[in-house]
Formats: sequence, C-alpha cells, structure tokens
Amino acid sequence: MAAAIWLSQRPGFVVVEWMDYRLSAQIGIFLLLIAALVVVALVVSKMIGAVLSIPKRLVGLHEDNARRRGYRALTRGFVAVAAGDAKLATKLARQSRHLLQGDNGLPVLLEAQAARLRGEEGAARHSFEELLKDKDASFFGIRGLLKSSLDGGDYRRALEYARQALAVYPRQGWILKSVYELEVKCQLWDDAHRTLLRMRKYKTLPEGRIKRDEIALLMIQVRTAESEGRAADMMRLLEKAYRVDPVFVPVASLLAQKYHAKGKDRKAVSILEKAWKAQPHPDLLVQWDALAPENKPSDMMRRLRWYEKLVALKPDSAEGQMAAAKAAIKNGLWGEAKAYLVIAQQIEPSARLYKLRAQVEQQTTHDAAAVQEWLEKAADAPPSKVWTCRETGAVYDQWAPVAAPHGAFNSIVWGYPVAVGAAGVSVNDPLLIEAA
Repeated sequence: MAAAIWLSQRPGFVVVEWMDYRLSAQIGIFLLLIAALVVVALVVSKMIGAVLSIPKRLVGLHEDNARRRGYRALTRGFVAVAAGDAKLATKLARQSRHLLQGDNGLPVLLEAQAARLRGEEGAARHSFEELLKDKDASFFGIRGLLKSSLDGGDYRRALEYARQALAVYPRQGWILKSVYELEVKCQLWDDAHRTLLRMRKYKTLPEGRIKRDEIALLMIQVRTAESEGRAADMMRLLEKAYRVDPVFVPVASLLAQKYHAKGKDRKAVSILEKAWKAQPHPDLLVQWDALAPENKPSDMMRRLRWYEKLVALKPDSAEGQMAAAKAAIKNGLWGEAKAYLVIAQQIEPSARLYKLRAQVEQQTTHDAAAVQEWLEKAADAPPSKVWTCRETGAVYDQWAPVAAPHGAFNSIVWGYPVAVGAAGVSVNDPLLIEAA
C-alpha cells in the first residue's frame, strides 16, 4: 500500500515504441499488467511442472509401496526365523531382497539367518560376508561369522572376528569375555592376560574369578620363563602371582621352594605359615619338611617341635595333627603319635588317618585284630580332598593351570572327587549363547 500511495502521488506514463507501433499507458496500469503477466506465467509453469512430474510421482509411489511391502516382509521373515520356519523365512527373505533393492543390511541378514535354518552354512557365511560391506550393518556380519567359525571349530578365525567386534564395541562385556575365552582356547596366554586386566577395568567378571584366572595365567608364564632359563623373569612373575593371592597353596608352596633354594629360609617359612593359617594343605607340608631342622643327639625332639609349630598355628587342623604324628612316628615316639592321631580323628576322620592308626597299633601292641579293624575303617572312610578337574572329574597329584590331557584352563580345584561326564563343556559355550 505504501508503494501504491507513492506511485499515485507521482503520475506519469510509460511509452513503448516498437516498429510502427506505439503503446502508452499510465504507470499504475502498466505495473498492474506486468504483475498479472508474472502471475499467469507462474501458474502456467506450475501446471506444466505438475504434468511433467506425473511419471516421477508414480515411480515414487511405487517405490514407497515396495518399501512398505519390503519392511513388512522383513518383519514377517524374522518372526519366521524365530519360529524356526526355514521355508517361510527363505521365501520372505527373497521378497524383501527384491522389494528393498540397494539395501544391503537387514534383507541380507534375513537371507543369512534363513540359510542357517536350512543348514546351508556356506550360503549363510556368504551372506554374512556381504554384510561386512555395509557400514551400518557390518556388526551383524561380524557376529554371524563369529558364530559360524565357532560352530566349525575354527577358533583362530573366530578370535579374529571377536576382535573386530571388540574394536566396534570396546566396552561390551560379552564381546570382551568372548575374546578372552578364545585367546585362552588358542593358548595366547599373554594376550589373554591383557584382556583379563581389561575385563577387570570394566567389571566384566566377578573379581574372584579374575584373580583365579590371573594367577593361572601368571603361573603359565612362570613355567615358560623357567623352561627358557629366564630365572629373574620367573621370580618376578611368581612374586607377582603371590601378591595377587598370598594364600593360594600352589603359588605359596612354589615360592617357598624357590626362596629356600636361594637360602632365604626366613622368607620361605613366613610364606608357609601365612598360607597354613588360611588353608592347612598337605602340599605345604612338602616344603615345611624341606625346611625342618635335623635332630641332634642332645635334642631328639627338635624335628617334632618344628611340626608342633604347625599345630600351634592351626590347632583345629587334622592335617597339622597328622603331620606332627608322622614326625613322632619317625622318631619312634609312639605315645605322642597316638595322641596327635586321636585329636585328628576328632577333627576330621580320613583313610590316611586310619592307616596311621593301624601303623601305630602294629608297632606298639602288635594286635593283628586291632590293626585289621583300623584298616577296615580306612577302606570304608569317606574320600579325602584331592586336586580334581571340575570338568572331567580326573584326579591329579598337584595343581596345574592347564589340565592334561584335555587342555581345560584353570579347571583343577581342591575338593572332593566326583564322577562327572566327559568334558563336553567348552570355553565358547557362553559365547554361543550370546551369539545365537
């Protein structure tokens, strides 16, 4: 309106001369004609554009319809996979792939799952490899190839895929655990140790499990260093394992042995005493006996007093009482031996204890009937604790980080022997559940 008022206050004409024609118009009418021409041109161009875009809009409508049908086929296809209907899943996978051309994500994943349902692992693997080319869906491919490798027993390749998955999701607990289990399965002990420490940072496993596995991994490294003649590295690793758990019997016993060999008996005794207070264990007695002083003609009780120190450290331990009884028997002190065995019997009867009672009875009373009675009790006594594999039930003379011959990692525990089936549980079972 301001422009109209301004023009009305400034009257004038516009004159157009072209060839023999001359056109004149008042300025307001001229501008009105120009505006009308612009409006008409815009309307005509819009109509022409609308007519020309009809094919494109029809194609777009067709594509939108195909996309809706494709995603509906995807949904139904994954439901069929969950239900285990391989035939329907395959049909819907082909439909979704046809309707969603150019989408190399979910349709390809559905194809892979359908192929796996049909038992065609090669086709499934091919589809998973195709998924790797899609940046948004590559993790599906990695996970599928991981499970495929595990199913085929190719743990090295499975580890490669698990590490790829970890690179994408570095804090996912199940992926970290999978990498760790596979590194253990492949006996990559140094790598497994580093992964274990990373799992501690993210609290992927309970601290108790992490400590036990860390000791086992360190003890493997100790044995490797010792076999390679790296004595300094061996001691450093052994002391590191001891710091993780100072009362773990195999570590305490071995460290005491090494200190005794170096002439550091005071340190060795301190280690054994600390471990004995926490867990009186027969394996500790080997090193305790190695450190025991010999009797002197003027002091025939010297060795027995050495074992009485164990009894004083843990009076309620049958192992300590029997150790003192054995020392007394060795010195021919039958009365003292019998007294210790009576106390041990009150704490925890065992076959070993009854056999010692039979030995004492044989040497003191020569009563064959009494000896036979103790031996019969020994035969009927409940089993004592042993080093046993929790996977196979096999019994071992000593603890080891890897159970032979099946190679189970950190499966040997101190406990009562039990009858179990063959080792059918593998380290990748949790992973298979997670990756299913």
